[in-house]
Amino acid sequence: MENSPQNNFQTKLWENKFGDDYIDRNKTISEINQVYQNMFGMTLEELYGKFFLNLDKSIKILELGCNIGLNLSILKKFGFENLSGLDINKRAISIAKQNNPEITFFNTSIESFETKEKFDLVFTSGVLIHIHPNHVNSIVKKIFKLSKKFIFGFEYYSKQLTEINYRDNANICWKQDFPFLFQKLYPALKIISQEKFYHKSNDLCDIGYLFEKSYE
Repeated sequence: MENSPQNNFQTKLWENKFGDDYIDRNKTISEINQVYQNMFGMTLEELYGKFFLNLDKSIKILELGCNIGLNLSILKKFGFENLSGLDINKRAISIAKQNNPEITFFNTSIESFETKEKFDLVFTSGVLIHIHPNHVNSIVKKIFKLSKKFIFGFEYYSKQLTEINYRDNANICWKQDFPFLFQKLYPALKIISQEKFYHKSNDLCDIGYLFEKSYE
């Protein structure tokens, strides 16, 4: 599955300097924890704990759009050992490998990633919002295909598809009801947990969701 014409702009943006700049804004777990503390009144570790701490620590986990691997580093702190991540930005993956040599990282796009391997849990965090709406269904299908059992996501939420101006850029960020999108495509997905998180300084809302595949 290659990039669609609608998504080429977003893909190229994250692959190059725009993606590099994101790395420089999010360097350590302590920094990202403080960002989330200011944003939601809880750290990213506390937020992730709501969804991950009751899961079997031996499960095989894949993050799509992992950047430098901070989310996977948090899961490693939780006790998960079988971790993998992929990202299109070459510099991000280089840093991720240096910081966590025991985690498997792939420098590739979600679209281009192909493997016969299945993962017990596949997740995105702040990634689906940057996929063009005309292309996001194909990414959801890819996530479903890669997952053996669980799907987790943490993304901007809105009842209706709405474009957001992201760092003074148009055509790069959209919020919508991502859990609904998953269940529209795969009605048998079972919600294990779901929670909305409201920003303290603006009218944005994020949603965390954990699905279990009840078939296949």
